[in-house]
Amino acid sequence: MTDERRGGLNRAGSIAWSALGVALLVLLAGWAIGKLMAVVLPIAVAVLLATLLRPIATKLEQRRVKPSIAATISVLLAVLLLCGLIALILPPFIAKLADLGSSLEEGVKRVAYSLGESVAGMDRAAVDRQLESAADRGRERLGGTAMAATTSLAGGLASMVLVFFLAFFLVKDGRRMWGWALGSLPRERRDAVNEVGERMWSNLTAYTRGVVFVATVDALLIGAVLLIMGIPLAMPLIVLTWVAAFFPIIGAIVAGAAAVLVALVSGGATDALVVLGAIVVVQQVEGNVLYPVVVGPRLKLHPVVVLVSVAAGGTLAGIPGAFLAVPVATALSALAGYTRERRAQRELAAALPPRHGVMVGNGTT
Repeated sequence: MTDERRGGLNRAGSIAWSALGVALLVLLAGWAIGKLMAVVLPIAVAVLLATLLRPIATKLEQRRVKPSIAATISVLLAVLLLCGLIALILPPFIAKLADLGSSLEEGVKRVAYSLGESVAGMDRAAVDRQLESAADRGRERLGGTAMAATTSLAGGLASMVLVFFLAFFLVKDGRRMWGWALGSLPRERRDAVNEVGERMWSNLTAYTRGVVFVATVDALLIGAVLLIMGIPLAMPLIVLTWVAAFFPIIGAIVAGAAAVLVALVSGGATDALVVLGAIVVVQQVEGNVLYPVVVGPRLKLHPVVVLVSVAAGGTLAGIPGAFLAVPVATALSALAGYTRERRAQRELAAALPPRHGVMVGNGTT
């Protein structure tokens, strides 16, 4: 075997082992994050929230408002917005829940009768028995998970409180905490780490602002269609559409399916088709206009990267992982961009011919 071939095999083996090590590291990190999601998720949400609230606090501080008071006002605005969203969701949902449940049950029976007669050859009595059996099993499962649901609700409220406390301190003392973290690093590493950190923060800010803008446009356009057509639970569906924008691709499918199902149950096939057509149009506007113009130029994330990130995050850590996947990819893209620039600078410096000075007196020019 020639030295050249042996060198090529060594390089290939080194690359393979490096790729395997990176894959194992990613799996280990995903496992650890999944185990610590109760802590990781509030911190991540607080960071994203701080990217939105920090500009508000900065404007208040420019008007000679104390940093603590500016941070408090910013966080209180976020709390009031959240309370307003909850007020929009719960009352209409509770008011329409009984009617929607009856309509949904009627729609399910209609579909089950049709499928039972045409596919399984079952009469309506047999279909009713199957549906009742399924309903009994569902009630047993719901009864068994009532305590778990109560515990999850309490945990969610505690996490929400933690998010707002963390956001307050990030808005108020974020710059000081970052300076302290840089001070603990070796001096020769500080400039590089600071540059990467600034880029990550800039990317996260662009992502959060872009997603909030796109989510608001989606919710307004789809919500207008739902309200004009008189679809029940329009306000909860509008809020669901807004929240779903933070789950790229998957969120749009889930929110759209929920809106179409409610329209089908309440108004029939015609209303469902109209809502479906409106959702498709809005999604096309989002994918071809809003994201490329508002978000894409600053983040430069290919749709394949977004899709793979969401799939990997959901696989490793469920719904929280899918939510955090794109922000993590956004932050890592800043690190990748910085690494590419440094490598290009080194290659350019290596390609340039050495500069020869000309001795003049005791110096060199």
